[in-house]
Order: sequence, then structure tokens, then C-alpha cells
Amino acid sequence: MVLRVATALFLAACTTPAPAPSPAPLPPPRGSAAPPPASAPPAMPVAEAPKPPPQIDLDGNDETVSPAALLPERPRFAKVGRHWSALHRICDFAERDGVLTMSHATAPLGYTGATLTRYDPRQKEPFALVFDWNRTGEPETGGAGGQGFLRIRQIDGRLYVPDADPPYLGLGVGFGVEGYVFTSNAAGRFEPVGRPGHRPPRGSILLPGAIHVFDVIRFRSTLYASTGAVIPPKATASRSPGVLFAQGDKPDRWDVAYAYDGAPREAAARLGYMTRFKDRLYVAVSPLYGIDRHDYVVITPPKDATRLSAEHARAVQVTRSGGAHTLRWYADRGRLYWITLGADGGELRVSADGDRWERLSLPADAGRPTDVLRVGERLLLMAERALLEIGPSGTAVLARVEDKKSPFALDDGYCAAPLAAFDGRIFVGDQRRGALWTLEATP
Repeated sequence: MVLRVATALFLAACTTPAPAPSPAPLPPPRGSAAPPPASAPPAMPVAEAPKPPPQIDLDGNDETVSPAALLPERPRFAKVGRHWSALHRICDFAERDGVLTMSHATAPLGYTGATLTRYDPRQKEPFALVFDWNRTGEPETGGAGGQGFLRIRQIDGRLYVPDADPPYLGLGVGFGVEGYVFTSNAAGRFEPVGRPGHRPPRGSILLPGAIHVFDVIRFRSTLYASTGAVIPPKATASRSPGVLFAQGDKPDRWDVAYAYDGAPREAAARLGYMTRFKDRLYVAVSPLYGIDRHDYVVITPPKDATRLSAEHARAVQVTRSGGAHTLRWYADRGRLYWITLGADGGELRVSADGDRWERLSLPADAGRPTDVLRVGERLLLMAERALLEIGPSGTAVLARVEDKKSPFALDDGYCAAPLAAFDGRIFVGDQRRGALWTLEATP
């Protein structure tokens, strides 16, 4: 029965006539308009290129864009003044609440001298002492004072000041050799040193084993301090690595987060100034004897990483001779500016991706670069003998140092003349007597 039904269906299909072909359309009569063309099928939507994921951190290290400041048509450098405790150098500025705070050193890592002063033009006496870490009267052997405040960082409304070279062998706060980061309260005020014995004040952060402390940064929601250190805690080693300490469970005592050993024959390595760029942490390398030729370490942890690891770090040499001291990092509008001092001299480089660097040429008579600052729509560059503006076609001189000896001479690998925009004016930090300078119109 099944076979008969199938056969019948097959024969029916074979005898069904094929459909007649559709007749061709007739041409339109002469003189008549052609029929409108058939409408094209709707275009397929073009898929947009995927946007890169948002960065975790903003680029830079506490930089803020300063509002427009007064730049006279014929500007000249003019000395504003100094406080008696300003030592020889101004190494960094911090502006908040109408007050300009300055960090000072005499000879960083070489001679005692570490103070903070402020400039407040609203006061009858505009210059005043903020914090003194000279520890006057304490014995040099096993004590003395700090040897330089090289950075002031504003993080979460507080000021953080690393002690570049703490008192020799530490003060026994928590470990035989120890470094410190001094912090202000929310109002920007620093506690005085502890008595007796000029002890670290309340609010200080202890870094066990740190010999030198250079910088502080927030990276991936954690605070880090860059140092040169022995192997902490309570251990000995023939070499001193560069160490990043991290904020942990105890706010007043940080722990080791990452160590950089440097070259095999390098006696000591130091991790210096830091910045964030493209969600990476850039940390300067300052080898003690110059055997290590790396210029910096770039650390790129995965986005879900909760701590730093050696596998996330890559040491890099960019300068021709290598082993250059980093004086400044400055992130601005998707670019990273980098000032170094080394065997090749003082150099300024810029990068759009953090890997490929372009060296920027400066006028020969401007001297070596010391700092970069965005002020409104203008990007300023301070050099030993001139203030310049960086533009699309290069650099242009805005003001020159007329004196034979420049107060902004670059003669130290850790401290260089800083720039600041404050109270509607541009300020520069002296490197000879710790004075504050500004720009004013030439009479």
C-alpha cells in the first residue's frame, strides 16, 4: 500500500506542467517618462569600532591644570623673597587654599637640610616656616636631620612629603634602618616634631628598611612610596634594592610591595620619581654607581590584580647612555613629558603611548630643562636660563635670565627648579638660596 501511494505521488509530480515564464516588461511608450527604479534594499548598519575601556587611573601624579595666569608681554624674572629657613633649593611646590607650600633641600642625600615653608600674599609676613626636619642640636653620628624634601604630593586632600635621606640609621621607631613619609592633616597642617629627641611627628608613615624615600603616588587605589632600601625587615644583604612600599592594614607602617635589584654588580638601586600613564606605573631608576643602565621601570599589572608582582614589571633604557636621573614626569592631554639628567646632558622627551619617545630640542642658550607646567591653553617649560612655551612647531622663549649666574642652574640629579601657577602668576623655585621668583613686566 505504501509503495502504491509513493508511486502515484511520483507520477503526479512528473506530469505537473512547469510554470510559465514571466513575460518581459514592455518598453514605455515614446515620450513617456521611464518608470522609477526599484528602491534599493536598506543599508546594513555599520558596526562602530569598539571603544577602549575607560582607564582605571587618571594620568599623572597629582597634577592639576592651572587656570590662566598673567604673562606680561615683556616679562622678566623678579625675586619675591624667601624665609630664613628656606635653605639653598626649592625642589617642589604645592598650592592649596590660597597658600603656596615649598619643599627645600641643601644638598639632597649629601648634607643635612629639610624644611617646608609657605608663601601667603594675604599675610603681613607672607613667608613662614611650615615644618622643620633639620633636628638642630642632635648629634650627626647616628642622628642628624633629614637631607632633603624633594616632593610634595596632594592626595585625598592631604599633603605627603617623603624624607629623601632620613637621619642616619633611623631613630628606632620600628626598625634599625627606617625611612619616613610626613603627612599633613586635612587642613594642610603638619604636626611639630616629637619631644624630646626630635622624633617623627604624629601622622608620620614608617617605612622599615628604607634608606632614601623619593616619591608617593596613588595607583590602583593603593598608595605607594618609592625608595632605596636594605632588605626589610630585620634582614641583611650585600646589596640594597630599590623598593616600593605600599599602604597596608596599618596606616602608619607600610609594607614592601615590589623590589628592583638592578644590575648584578650594582651595589644599590634606588626607585625615584613616579607617574601614571595609560594605566601603567612609571618608576624612575637611580643606580648608585651607574652600572645599571636602565632609566625606569614600567609596571603593568592586569586590571584585576590586587598587588604588584615582578612579572608585571619591565626595566627600560631609553636614553643613549642609559642610567639617567629622572627629574620630572608630567602628563598632559594624552602625552607624557619626561625630563632627565645623565651622561647625555639634560634632555626633554615626550611620548603619546609611553613606549616611543621623541626628544624635543631647545634653544642652545636656554640651558637644560627643569620642569613642565600646563597653564590654561599654554604649556610652559622652565630651563636653566629661560622660560619657554611648547607649541605645535617647537619651543618659543618667553623670558630670559639676564644675570651671569642663573638662580635656576641645574646641578643636582634630584632637585631642579620647579614651576607653579599661583595667585594668577607664574612662580619659579631658586636653586642657590631657596628664594621664590615670579614674572613681572619689564619697566
